[in-house]
Amino acid sequence: MSWLGKMFGSKPEEPAIAPVGPLGLRLKGAVAVDSLPFRVAGDRLLFEAPEGNQLIEAWGEVELGGGSRLHRYYLTDDAFVQVSATAGQIDDVKLFVFHETVNPPNQTAFNDWVKRGSQIGAAQLDVNGQRYDRVWGEGVTGDWAPPVVFDEKVYNKDFREPDYELTHYAMLYQRLVPGLDRYEYMLVSAEDYGPNEYCITFSVGVDVSQADLTIT
Repeated sequence: MSWLGKMFGSKPEEPAIAPVGPLGLRLKGAVAVDSLPFRVAGDRLLFEAPEGNQLIEAWGEVELGGGSRLHRYYLTDDAFVQVSATAGQIDDVKLFVFHETVNPPNQTAFNDWVKRGSQIGAAQLDVNGQRYDRVWGEGVTGDWAPPVVFDEKVYNKDFREPDYELTHYAMLYQRLVPGLDRYEYMLVSAEDYGPNEYCITFSVGVDVSQADLTIT
């Protein structure tokens, strides 16, 4: 501490401000989703969009390599906005809502979800009477494609140090929704959080644009 600091006291450290991400999204900011398209869709979609202002309670960051990155902004009501970007340019924005979670009791049970021939990676996936076709795995021959593996750092309390990290073994599926001329997605991910902590998440979503989101 300098002699001025000793004499007058140290200047209090200013709180760090979370960096502003794609579309102006940021940790502890808020997002409101335009509900009109979802009300029009009715029960043709397998999920309902979150209502009202949603606090961004956590931010997930995924480095995909080659300048590509995923940003995930986790909202209050079990939903997240996912932004794909390459070299700072936005490629894709999706809204996902968590549909179902399965908790494997041990590593052996977890491995059953990601091994060759498992449900994650199958050519088609049936959920709640709807059939989804596999999106990832182009060029793979046969009825099964290996899950896409990536690591995610999740920030909650502070953007400078992640609160936790996990590894995803994921596959994306889609179906064309009758009468809407748009795709509904099913993202299935086997998530490894470390020793003896696993879960399988099914998340349903759609493409959204900046016009669909009010970001504050």
